[in-house]
Amino acid sequence: MTKQKAVFTVPLMRAFFLCCLAGPVWADAFPVARCVNLDQALEAPQEGDWGYVIAREDIEWIADQQFDTVRLPVRFSAHWDGLIDPAFLARVDEVIGWADAEGLNVILDLHHFEELMADPSTYAAQFASIWAELSAHYAGADDSLIFELLNEPTEALDTAGAVKLFRDVLPVIRADHPDRWIIIEGGGWASVAALSDLPVLDDRIVLSFHYYVPWKFTHQQAPWMADPPLATGWGDKDDRAAMRADFALAGEVSAPLFLGEFGVTALTDPVQRAIWTRAVRDEAEAQKIGWCHWGLSGNFAILDPQNGVWRPGMREALFADE
Repeated sequence: MTKQKAVFTVPLMRAFFLCCLAGPVWADAFPVARCVNLDQALEAPQEGDWGYVIAREDIEWIADQQFDTVRLPVRFSAHWDGLIDPAFLARVDEVIGWADAEGLNVILDLHHFEELMADPSTYAAQFASIWAELSAHYAGADDSLIFELLNEPTEALDTAGAVKLFRDVLPVIRADHPDRWIIIEGGGWASVAALSDLPVLDDRIVLSFHYYVPWKFTHQQAPWMADPPLATGWGDKDDRAAMRADFALAGEVSAPLFLGEFGVTALTDPVQRAIWTRAVRDEAEAQKIGWCHWGLSGNFAILDPQNGVWRPGMREALFADE
């Protein structure tokens, strides 16, 4: 990806869809309405370790399906030794460039910084160094590039500790990117409850949360877990009331909001999976919150890698108007 500002022409049909069918008025401010995570690739220790390598055809498919944004989780910490490995950064640029060419926004997300979560005081300097380098590298990039400072603070890094990191690095980024959208999230794995403790650090900050509730439903039969929850259902009156309460709580926050992750394991009964996914989407859109499904590939995939088509029920859950 070059550092020159690019101009993109979105095909008229896609522009019509985003304006008139998706129709979220909040997209006029924060330009993300419907997004999918490019999971299991650059967030792995090495791309391909978790069975997925991002292909240009995948980006084209995402654009064809009328998503407006991809979220790109990247484990920069595994490729840093005083500086980010140039070959790895070039690969990130390549993927961003593919998305740019399709008229997609890109959320560049610092993901799986596990050392920082375990020992924030020791790794705070590395966090700042990574963002200083990324800030300089992407100076002049198109406004369609969005920064997400840190995925899911947890363990020893609570909301207050994460906010301190964000406050320290924000002036460095703003020197290069005075108007770029920047996403932050709070502790407890970016919980809904943490939103109320996040400050709006300036007028181009978006507060994010993730939603995998109830966990025993969304993570049922998870193949990477030693003792995963058993298969179960969702959708009775109490289930829906609890979800409505969660999103109502998010809606009380007076700030631009973003649902950065939500999803159910692909081993879940397809009908149940689609019901929950549609319910989350409906609640987010009712609160005028843009959303980003987790994810394209892997254990929560919407795409069947065998034949390159949607998994059962997922397109309707994310895009159907009725």
